[in-house]
Amino acid sequence: MATSRAYHKPPTEKQKKKLSKYLSSEEELIVVTTIGPRYMWFNLIFLLLIPLGLFYISIFMLFGVINIPQLDWLKYVGLVAMLLALFKLRSTSGILRKRQANIYIVTNHRILIITGIFSRKIITAPLDRITHITVDQSVIQRMVYNTGHLMIITAGFDQREIVVEHIADPIKFKVLVEELTRNADKPQNKGNLPSRDEDIKIRAISF
Repeated sequence: MATSRAYHKPPTEKQKKKLSKYLSSEEELIVVTTIGPRYMWFNLIFLLLIPLGLFYISIFMLFGVINIPQLDWLKYVGLVAMLLALFKLRSTSGILRKRQANIYIVTNHRILIITGIFSRKIITAPLDRITHITVDQSVIQRMVYNTGHLMIITAGFDQREIVVEHIADPIKFKVLVEELTRNADKPQNKGNLPSRDEDIKIRAISF
């Protein structure tokens, strides 16, 4: 499911100011994103808010606050829904925390993954060290959430796999990074990667 926006909006002044401490003087922000909003809202609505709503309706019906004879079965459905909400509460709250704590940044020189609210972990992948990017999408991620996981392989003595979780429009994000990487690999562009206003068109990344 494609996003309705043709191109990603540029980073806001607030984002630029907030993230400037992570960037060198010649770096330019291109994309600032996080866990996909559709993934977050789907889990929040269907695994928490709706079950809680059904639970309160069932309580009101059990105590006679409201009476709907045709929907008497809601008394029992609400109790089951509450059990579901309690069972999924930890995972749902974890998604909300991750959306606040995980920041995925692409600049004209590298990819940064910043995780954590109070304590921070920062993972960096220079564009000229990226050798391979793989998108991992389940059927639900592709058809419902419009998210996926990116596996970014870097070269060098510290060769490793960097995972970007539940990012929106992962294919477009992959294409964007590959375009930047190709430009970074050109000898004439070493140390002088293109800025946003040059040849790279930014694909839509929901935030």
